[in-house]
Amino acid sequence: MRPLKASIAKALRGILLAGGFGLASLAFAQTGIGIAPPRYELVLDRGATTTGQFALFTQNIKTQRIHVAKVDWLVKPDGALFSLPAGSGPYSASPWLSVATDPFVLSKAGSVDTRFSVHLPQDSSLEGSYWTAVAFTTEPTATGRTGLAARFQTRLLAIVYVTVRGTERPAAALQGFSVVNEDGKRYLLADVVNLGNVYLRFKGELRFVDVAGKIVRREELRERVLLRDGLMRYRLPFPKDLPTDAVLVQIELQPQGPAGSYGGPPLYGEVPLQ
Repeated sequence: MRPLKASIAKALRGILLAGGFGLASLAFAQTGIGIAPPRYELVLDRGATTTGQFALFTQNIKTQRIHVAKVDWLVKPDGALFSLPAGSGPYSASPWLSVATDPFVLSKAGSVDTRFSVHLPQDSSLEGSYWTAVAFTTEPTATGRTGLAARFQTRLLAIVYVTVRGTERPAAALQGFSVVNEDGKRYLLADVVNLGNVYLRFKGELRFVDVAGKIVRREELRERVLLRDGLMRYRLPFPKDLPTDAVLVQIELQPQGPAGSYGGPPLYGEVPLQ
């Protein structure tokens, strides 16, 4: 256990909170606990072994007891994550991950390193990407006032992806691209399906175009992850101050493969405004 370093504090952005699975900035503001790094993206040869470590750290909170466990997880089409028992996921890397699961104490303004190892079996049937996570869970603490009490528990996931080197086949397609009106508001709906054998990360933008072909508005889209065999659904509201001369909406998504590798060509779609 050691004092919290400023460099670790900067790693808060992008950390996932299990249970609620919110962004780390929100999780840290509510709980004062963070993980660095938030994930490992490993690309290994069959039969290879590697090690790593996660630092669980705090700022200005009381000492807490932390429990450690392996879990699997999946992503719903809307981007929400949910956890599964270790080894039960369709592409679980949990059997290959070794980590000490003894509880430990996380002191105020301190940090604790948790080391792990991953051994990819020498199995010719393995190909593409697999994943799992290390879950860090606080013991419930009581809080409240007279006549009202509640017990709160924080759970954070440290993600581990494992991709079999040389077997990657990234592929994705854009489907179901349309504009809908709901309760007086317009939305762009788009589905992206993963047709390959690796997970993909997507960044992109929404563009609104006038009759002359000029882009009159751009909207940057946040990064999202699409797992193997997964479906990712976009439901994007139109800007309230959209220029009245916009007649066409376009979406362009750039996929990125494991550990920043090539994820395939951009996905593009366009549809007239209704």
